[in-house]
Amino acid sequence: MDFKQEGDALFAEGEMEMKEKCLAALLLVLLLSGCGGRVDRSAPEDLQPAEFTAQDGAMTAEQTEKEARPLTGEEVLSAYDQAVEAYGWFELTPLPSGSGAVEVDGSSYLPVDRQGMTTMLELRSYLRSLFSEDVTNQLLATGGKRPLYREVDGALYVRANSGREKDPDKGKVSAQVKQESETAYAVNVTVDLLGKDRSEVTGVECYAFPYQWVEDRWVFTQFQLVY
Repeated sequence: MDFKQEGDALFAEGEMEMKEKCLAALLLVLLLSGCGGRVDRSAPEDLQPAEFTAQDGAMTAEQTEKEARPLTGEEVLSAYDQAVEAYGWFELTPLPSGSGAVEVDGSSYLPVDRQGMTTMLELRSYLRSLFSEDVTNQLLATGGKRPLYREVDGALYVRANSGREKDPDKGKVSAQVKQESETAYAVNVTVDLLGKDRSEVTGVECYAFPYQWVEDRWVFTQFQLVY
């Protein structure tokens, strides 16, 4: 059996369940079309998509692979979990901060207190191990003239009192990996929509996030939080 056949066999069952789930939801609430699907999983949290090495006093992401190799579903899902966490630093829960606020352009900023994230270069390097250049630039532009993260005297700072709560109308999140080609996967994510009592599932939302081999690394070329 060649690589493509193995990939098709691996994801065929999950893809059929995915289509049935989203079709049922569409008939129920006329919600969305073109959904990806769902499958429950618990991906390992300790798998890193890139190694970090010290260079000129800064931590930079170093991709050791120079050509695309086949990925397992768990590897892709682990990268997705890390991407969700990193994207959440810009929408949900910012990086932890310490004391010693400074005022910059009328906003209060606190020093970031997380190992390996002490400068803007380190933050950008980590994001580039997960996302494309375009997505990384979009994240770092969060806040516009009042950026969420900025460097002050060579150190990384985060704007105080930022972040938001998760959408209370959304419940269980499930994900499935689909191989598109030798250099592209898709993470299809399904989110349960909850009724007013926050217990009854009234429908689903479906998303598809491309995970592609770009510039000698695997990255998400489109991304957003689903809650």
